[in-house]
This record gives sequence, C-alpha cells and structure tokens, in this order.
Amino acid sequence: MGKHETRDPKEIRESLDDLVDKLNQDTDSSESWNESVASNKEEWESLKIRIGERQRELKQLVTDKKAGLIGIDEFNEKYHRLQDELTELETTVYNMRLGTHVE
Repeated sequence: MGKHETRDPKEIRESLDDLVDKLNQDTDSSESWNESVASNKEEWESLKIRIGERQRELKQLVTDKKAGLIGIDEFNEKYHRLQDELTELETTVYNMRLGTHVE
C-alpha cells in the first residue's frame, strides 16, 4: 500500500484490535519478548542506538528552532523526516516484539 492510499476505517480498527490483543498477552508476551531479544541481540542493540540517535537529533532540532538557528521550512522538513524515521524504527520494534510484519 502506498503512503497516500487510504484504508477502510473498519480494516484499520480490526488491525489495531489484533495488535492490542497481542500486546495484552502478559506472561506469554513477556517470554516472547525475552526470546526475541535474545535471538536478535545485535539487531535490538542497533535499533536502540538508531532510535536514541534520532531522538537526540529531534531534540537538537527543536532547540535550534527555539534559538532561531534554523527557519520554519528547514525545521518542518527535518522534523517530518526524523518523525518518519522514528516511526519506521518503532514499527520494526513492534514487528520483532509481536513476531509479525505490520506496516
């Protein structure tokens, strides 16, 4: 599905409900999480580092805007790019966490 295509709200709701159900599986979910981290340790570490870097970049971007070091157009462009990157990284974490492939 392309970035600008719309999905049926009912389909989105059902997909989100499925994700919530998977996240609410306390004991099994915790064990699954530990197994996923153990079996993909290098990937988890890489994801943590990349997410931390993007979060620091985002914080610096806001600081630079408040200090007047960058204009609104540059801020908006970089802000949206960083948010998109963080969303992709977080989706990767959810997929690894749930053992699924969610877009």
